[in-house]
Amino acid sequence: MEGDYRKYSEESGICLPKNFSVSQIFGKALSAKEINRPMLQAALTLRKKGFTTGILTNNYLDDSTRRGHLAQLMGELRPHFDFLTESCRIGMAKPDPQIYRFMLDTLKASPNEVVFLDDVGANLKPARDLGVVTILARNTNTALQELEKVTGMQLLETAAPLPTPCKPSDMSHGYVPIKPGVHLHFVELGSGPAVCLCHGFPESWFS
Repeated sequence: MEGDYRKYSEESGICLPKNFSVSQIFGKALSAKEINRPMLQAALTLRKKGFTTGILTNNYLDDSTRRGHLAQLMGELRPHFDFLTESCRIGMAKPDPQIYRFMLDTLKASPNEVVFLDDVGANLKPARDLGVVTILARNTNTALQELEKVTGMQLLETAAPLPTPCKPSDMSHGYVPIKPGVHLHFVELGSGPAVCLCHGFPESWFS
């Protein structure tokens, strides 16, 4: 790969530094990759509602010492989607229009039935030219808001409501003697198995 990039740069009239290493650049970029949890949660929600979901990513066959990180990342994502397509495995890469046709064939869908998100604007244009609905995903919240409009599904997580506060004076209290001078204080509230919380610790019975 290093030789190919140096040859391409020479043909393009670009002078690369002697210590330039495209492998190191890709390695650092891949090491910094992490899963966008809100976006993954949105994909899971859509899949549960019957939408077909997939990942179309530009990857290369990595034989470096850092290959474990990318493999782990793909392995973690794969079970949550109907398909995961890596460019290096099909011989096409974004923004080649052919890869979007491959995506449509994989989905067995018409362009107007597909929504495609990408954080690179240049990768969206060929899909849009085919009639696919596209969303620029540089900002997660903005992208999910647009995806909500297109799908009609609520995808942005809302804050969980706080539990209703209780008043100690509204509950029944009691004490159980354990041994001389020691009593266990109890409060009756709710249902289910008994819960024992020790006074004096950060979590007390009314927290």
